[in-house]
Amino acid sequence: MFNSNDGCELLSREDKMLSKQRGKKRKLQSLLNNIDGFVPFLETDEKYEHFHVPCSRSFIDGAKTRTKLKAQFLKKWLETTEKFIEISKTKSLPFCKIVAVTIEDDYWGSQIIIFYSKEYYDNFFKRNDEYQTWTEVDNRRSFIKQHGVTTSLTERCIMETLIDDDYEENSFMWIYS
Repeated sequence: MFNSNDGCELLSREDKMLSKQRGKKRKLQSLLNNIDGFVPFLETDEKYEHFHVPCSRSFIDGAKTRTKLKAQFLKKWLETTEKFIEISKTKSLPFCKIVAVTIEDDYWGSQIIIFYSKEYYDNFFKRNDEYQTWTEVDNRRSFIKQHGVTTSLTERCIMETLIDDDYEENSFMWIYS
């Protein structure tokens, strides 16, 4: 890449890293429209139904993706969860619990989950074995407040620990219901 000042200097590696991401407005609008296109309550005879982030990982989790864009995604994600909860009140389902899961530093791993089985829901958050542990964290900070997003949903934080032979990773999952 050339510097626009004189057309001859090569841009430094830092300049390349800070350059704008192309098409971010179009990609964001596409992401938000795809989230609007989610159709819930199609698999009510299953234990659960879930929706994944409908865009590429490199877009939503990319180093060039600004925090403001991630906040817009988070706002739409939680609004959609709230909308599903309102729709569920009009359904005649024996059991229905809806949660949004957002993983800090891994927005692409976020999900909206609709639980149709009380037993499955009750056991879903009980993860405690040699490979995976979920521990509820009494966290004084708020992930959504960090992003300037408001919601009527209750926010909980869970620390997930993944363990393999020579590997251990901790991440924070934020649960909204």
